[in-house]
Amino acid sequence: MQEYQKQPCIVCGELFGADDDIVTCPECGTPYHRACWQKEGHCVNLTLHQSGESWMNQRKKALDAERAAERRAEEAEQAAARERGEGTAFNNSMYDGVRLDSDDPCLGMDPEEQLDGATIRETAEFVGSNRFYFLPMFRLMKRTGKKMSVNFLSMIFPHLFFANRKMWGMALISLFTRILLDIPSAIKMMNDRFQIEIPWADTETQFFQILNSTCTALFIVLAVFWGLGANYFYYRFTQRKIRGIRKTMPEPVPKEKLYPELRSAGGTSLLNILLILVIQFSVSFTVTSMLMFLR
Repeated sequence: MQEYQKQPCIVCGELFGADDDIVTCPECGTPYHRACWQKEGHCVNLTLHQSGESWMNQRKKALDAERAAERRAEEAEQAAARERGEGTAFNNSMYDGVRLDSDDPCLGMDPEEQLDGATIRETAEFVGSNRFYFLPMFRLMKRTGKKMSVNFLSMIFPHLFFANRKMWGMALISLFTRILLDIPSAIKMMNDRFQIEIPWADTETQFFQILNSTCTALFIVLAVFWGLGANYFYYRFTQRKIRGIRKTMPEPVPKEKLYPELRSAGGTSLLNILLILVIQFSVSFTVTSMLMFLR
């Protein structure tokens, strides 16, 4: 009974050892030395009996509180080290209390810390891969209200990032806006490189040049927008999806059922990347064919 070792017997106050003869109350689970139990003849932990709790749940709460206190102390020490100019492995407040531990899905962070309707542990199960990047980022967004951060993949290929993270609405919006804004450039390329003229879209007119420049500028603005906002959009997406999944389950939500559902709904998808590339090729081909047909 390793879980009782170094815990005090409620009767004699002595700590349980590895070789002690231990019995537990059949109702609340409070551990006793067998001799102490026989001496009292009944459970003396009236507080637990009145509250309806169990000794094991009470012990778990105490352990969770101890770990949370240790994490807060570690974060405070890392913050103090930064103030003193002493570099840490990741000299950024976002990584305070974070540890590279493959056995800990929460990377040293408090698994019960609430984000926006979901705990860090639930978010870790949903995010799946690349937790070291997203979990500290999400925690920082919750604590500081920060919304902007740099995501280079989303800046260049937002539709691929969103599709990979199963955000189909954002993937299609970002794809179609990019294709739409790219039409003037496509027309100009057809004219300049392939000598394919489209009478109703004279690339030499001032109107077309202004249109092309405007679309190019909007393309760049949107690239910056996606690059700075993608992580926040993903954060909101994860919290909304987790809340939705929790609502489908009875309270209290059983973790053994919740976590597999989160892993299935979240994570990444190579198939989605292939699908969005097929959609991109198909739509681009259709737009090009229409331009050729209408010339």
